[in-house]
Order: sequence, then structure tokens, then C-alpha cells
Amino acid sequence: MAALGPLVGRVAGVERRPISFELDGLKRSVKAGELIDQACEGVPGPARAGEPIYLDNTCHPVNAKIALAKAIRSRFHAFGIGWDDSSGRRNGHFAPFAWSARMSNSSAT
Repeated sequence: MAALGPLVGRVAGVERRPISFELDGLKRSVKAGELIDQACEGVPGPARAGEPIYLDNTCHPVNAKIALAKAIRSRFHAFGIGWDDSSGRRNGHFAPFAWSARMSNSSAT
């Protein structure tokens, strides 16, 4: 998350909703209550069946290797911002990632 911090100009607020992820072959989707609903489908690669085309050695903040995808839908309704796009004309990407909190013991000598 530290790498994303400089990209934030203003915090619009905080909302809590249950988050669900779905994976089905090359399709990926995520929902956060009624606030966010996004889905994309990986662009199939020619080398291995069921594998998308990848960009590797990138500077993406969550993974250096990302899969190319086509956006299926993108809906965002929070903090006075509304976005609805189901045109299928936008790009997307996906990659595995894991966020974890590291505990440090500041009292250790």
C-alpha cells in the first residue's frame, strides 16, 4: 500500500461492505456491497490453453507480472461519484497479490 500512497490526492471517505471475489477460468470479478461491481476477462494467450497473455517485469504496485484482460463491467457508486460502464470497450488486468501487516516489536533491544 505504501507504493499507492503518492497516487492519492484526497481521501473521499471510508465505507464498509462485505467483499466477494469470483474466479471462473479467465473471468474475474469483485463486488463490495452495492458500491463496487467490477469484472474482466483475460485475453487468451496462444501458448497454453486457459492461460492469459501476461506482461512481465512491470512496475505495477501489486505484482510485477500482470495478465491482460478486457473489462466486462465497471460500476462504482460511492462518495457522490457514479460510474457505470458495461460497454466492454475498456481494458483491464489482473494479478495475484497478498497484503499483510507486519508486526514489529519496538520494545525489543
